[in-house]
Amino acid sequence: MDILQRLYAEVDACAFCKKAKNPLAHIHGYGVIRPRLMLVLVNPTYRNISAHAGYRGPRFPFLGVRQFWNILADGGLIAKHDLPLRAEWSADHTAKIQKELVKNKLFLTNIVKCCYNHSEYPPKEVVEAQKKLLAQEISLVRPQRIVAFGALVYKTLTGKDIKLSDPPKVEQSETISALNIPVSACYFPIGRGSPTKAIKILKQLI
Repeated sequence: MDILQRLYAEVDACAFCKKAKNPLAHIHGYGVIRPRLMLVLVNPTYRNISAHAGYRGPRFPFLGVRQFWNILADGGLIAKHDLPLRAEWSADHTAKIQKELVKNKLFLTNIVKCCYNHSEYPPKEVVEAQKKLLAQEISLVRPQRIVAFGALVYKTLTGKDIKLSDPPKVEQSETISALNIPVSACYFPIGRGSPTKAIKILKQLI
C-alpha cells in the first residue's frame, strides 16, 4: 500500500472539500496490489465511520456498513462474519474485513474519495477531477478485472452508457488508465441498487 500513499495525500488535499469546509475525511482505497478484482463504487457518505473527526485507523469504503460486507459474502467474494451495527463497530471488525480483502485478492475503492453528508451523486466537476486520480490508482493497483457498481461508474470507466437490466454482450474495457482492463457491470449492492441482482452477478464473476 506504500505506493499509493502519495496519491492519497493528493486526494486529501482536495480543493473541493477545502472550499466547502467539508468536515468529513476522504475515504481511500484498500486491498492488495494486482488483485483479481478491483471493486469500484461512486463515493462514500457520512455512514462510513472512518470519515468522522476523532477516528484513528485505516480509511476505506463501507467501514461500519455491515449490509455491504454481507452482500460481498453472499456473492462469494469474502467469508461471512457476524458484523455489528455501525454504533458497535470496532477496530477488530475493521481488521477482519482487511484480512478478507487481502486473503481474497480484492481491492475496494470509489471514483470520488470525498465523503458527503448525503447519499446523492457527487457533482459532475468533482467526478471529472477525481477520475484522473482513479486512473492513477488503477495504474498503481493493476487489477486483473474491474467490477463497476452502477451505471455511473461503468460510464466513467469505459465511456459507454449501460442499462444494467440489459448488460452488453461484448464486455468493455476501461479507458481512463490506458491499461484496457476488462470491466464487468454490476448493480449497486445497497441503497439505490439491487442487492439480489448484485449477488447473482458477483457469483457469476467468481
